[in-house]
This record gives sequence, C-alpha cells and structure tokens, in this order.
Amino acid sequence: MIAAVLALALLCQAVETSPAPPDSTAPAVVVPSPEGAPAPASDEALPPPVPPPPPPEPSAPRRYGDRGTSEIALGLGYSSQSGFLAAGGFRYFVVGGVAPGLEALYLGGGKLAPAFGLLLGNLRLVPVRTDAVALVVTGRAGRVFLADHGDGWAAGGSAGVIVFLGPRVGLEVGYEALKLLPASFCADLNRCVIHGPVFGLRIVL
Repeated sequence: MIAAVLALALLCQAVETSPAPPDSTAPAVVVPSPEGAPAPASDEALPPPVPPPPPPEPSAPRRYGDRGTSEIALGLGYSSQSGFLAAGGFRYFVVGGVAPGLEALYLGGGKLAPAFGLLLGNLRLVPVRTDAVALVVTGRAGRVFLADHGDGWAAGGSAGVIVFLGPRVGLEVGYEALKLLPASFCADLNRCVIHGPVFGLRIVL
C-alpha cells in the first residue's frame, strides 16, 4: 500500500514539471529584408522593350526652279568696243518652274555705242530641269536709260541653258534680244534692237 501511494506521488510530480506545448496560434514573426536588397524575381517574364522609332528619311535636295527657291543673277564683262558691263537680278519661284523677278544692267565706256542702262521686270520659265542642267526661257520688259538721249522702253526675251557647277551655283549661256520702244525713241540710233549672247552666274538660295 505504501509503495502504491509513493508511485502515485512521483507520477503527479512528473506531470507538474513537464513543459507546456507551444501555442500554435501565436503570430509568426516577419523579419524585414535589408534595404537595397533585390526584390524576388516574378514568375512572369517582363515584356520586351519598345524599339526606337526609325530615323526620318532625308528630304530630297532642292533643284533649280523648285517652288519657294530664289535666284540671284550676276554678270560682269568688258571689251574695248562695248565697254564695261555690270548686271544683277533677283527672281523668286512662286510655283515650280515659274519665277517673276527684277534685273538691272549698265553698259558704258565703249566705242560703238553710248552708255546706257536697263531696269527690267522679267518672268522666267523653266520647262526642263535636272540636277545637272536646266533649260530657261525669260521674257523681259522695262525702262531704258540712254546717255545724252531721251529715255525709252524695251521688251523682248532670251533663251538659254544653265549648267550647274554645284548644288546651288550654275553658269547660264544663252541669247537675248530686246526691241526698243517706241519707234521715235530709236529713230536717230543705229538700230532699234539690242541682241547678243548672254553669260551669267546664277546662285540658287
């Protein structure tokens, strides 16, 4: 009997001293990741980067006679018979191949004719044009200033070819004729028609 009571007492003491099981309902502790650590890779693949837009196509080079282009005409010359010649002009192509303009010329110091000057309005047509050459036809009309003589008028035109020495520079070679008006203006002159070859430098703006 004493042995049974002693065994029961030892059993109760063992139950009281055994540790309690952990509480499964306690919240889990989350340890924050250090700053700067890379985020975990996603299971989904990232979309490919958008390709850059293609570069713009270069614009075609402008040719002589294109709409919106301008032309400066220059001419210089000298001979003992005709004297010193200086000429200049400006044209603007309002549409492709059509350009109104203004030009002036002075010729003096020669033995064949008195000094004179021209101030002419003109209209240039360019029926054929390429990167290398251009065919030009020009109508002209305006005032004639003659030394030691009354002033008069002139009307006429020219035809020629421009050979381009570069993208914006060309040499014009042609032939021109101008009729002096009225008839009374040139009645005491050697002739009433001015004609001859045309040589000039053309600069395209």
